[in-house]
Formats: sequence, C-alpha cells, structure tokens
Amino acid sequence: MSDTEYNFEHDEERQTFGLKVKKDWVELEYRANREGKFFITNLEGPPELLDNGLGDKMLEHALHYIKDNDYRLIPSCKAIKDYLKKYPEYKELVATGIRVG
Repeated sequence: MSDTEYNFEHDEERQTFGLKVKKDWVELEYRANREGKFFITNLEGPPELLDNGLGDKMLEHALHYIKDNDYRLIPSCKAIKDYLKKYPEYKELVATGIRVG
C-alpha cells in the first residue's frame, strides 16, 4: 500500500476508528476506561485491504492515539498482538504486567 494519507474517522461514543476505502469500510473497535487502559478488541474489513497494509496503518493510528492520550495498551485481539511482534518499538505502550509474545 502506498504512503497515502488516510482520514480515519473516530467515533468516541462507539469507541471505533474507521476508514472508508471506495465502497468498503475498515473498522477498529476499542474500549478505553477511566483507569487509562485502552483495549483494542477487534479489527475488521475486507481481507484484501487488511492484508495489503491498511490493517497495519489502522493499528499504527490507534497506537499513536494511545501514546498522545497517555493510555496504556491491553492487547485484546490477535491483530494487535501480531502487530506488536512485528513492531516491538510499540511495546512501551503496553500496560505493566502484560506480556506480548
């Protein structure tokens, strides 16, 4: 996928980030709590988009949001766990006591 700028939509009430690509929709669901924990719970969209880099872009966007807002990540879905294995520099955002592969 190219270095295109993406306009992610953030719905704080539903706790989602989303992106429309032509007629398709990619969405990342999360739960954030008052204790500063941020749980990425689901990432879904057409496999051809997710597998061609858009899934990683969506996760990267969420991780920057976590960092900018002083949350601590609780990786709750396979997509974020796999991402953290590929990009260990983001493990510093993971909450204390949580192991990621």
